[in-house]
Amino acid sequence: MKKIFPYLLINIAVSAITMLAVILIWNALHPSPLAAVDGNAVAITTGSTKLPPLTQKTIEIQSVYMPGEVNYEKISLKNVGEQPVDMTDWSLSNGSKNKFIFPALTIYPGGAVDVYSIAGVNTAVELFWNAPEAVWKSGGKAILFDSDGQERSRYLIP
Repeated sequence: MKKIFPYLLINIAVSAITMLAVILIWNALHPSPLAAVDGNAVAITTGSTKLPPLTQKTIEIQSVYMPGEVNYEKISLKNVGEQPVDMTDWSLSNGSKNKFIFPALTIYPGGAVDVYSIAGVNTAVELFWNAPEAVWKSGGKAILFDSDGQERSRYLIP
């Protein structure tokens, strides 16, 4: 046992140092989105929700996958801005009667969410429209509106 004890101590020390290095590297490469708040940002206040100005990049429609296939189609959104965006009461539309209203959800810078046309259980990165039929079609459009009804992003579906 006396021969193994120094090796155990070395193993513990090396493991602790390695873990500390991994945590420090992770924190350096993944800063907290709350630490990046810009004091000069102008925001429009609507009730308790602050909307960034229309000129500021926020949420962008990245793509519509499998349009016309209700069981597979989804739309991907990404926060391309530098601030977290409260998506509560934002909406997605295909330009006609179909409209999806976002539940309470915040997307942080670099974060993304997929909205599926089918029914399902919402998570932090997947939302479900519960549409009875396909929402998107080739040649159509997808439009994202903020909680004030201002257009924030438009995507033409190939």
